[in-house]
Amino acid sequence: MIARVTALLSLAGLAGLLAACGPTIRDPDNLISPAAQSGQYPEIVPVSPLVAATDDLLPDEAAAQGQSLQARAADLRRRAEVLRQMEF
Repeated sequence: MIARVTALLSLAGLAGLLAACGPTIRDPDNLISPAAQSGQYPEIVPVSPLVAATDDLLPDEAAAQGQSLQARAADLRRRAEVLRQMEF
């Protein structure tokens, strides 16, 4: 029993050692921008313009879009029924 526990702990330690000795992150293809590599982050901007843009979505527009979606769904159901009735 002790031998099994020792073997398990040894394997876990070896796995941890191999993970710690793994390759560091490198960018041979220059996919990471210099700003990201140096730790510079984009400027923080206020969200008020984004919140103001949500006022463009009025409930009336949403209702009209919902009706058009219902019409499209009905058309798709009709087409599916036609396909079901076709013989192949």
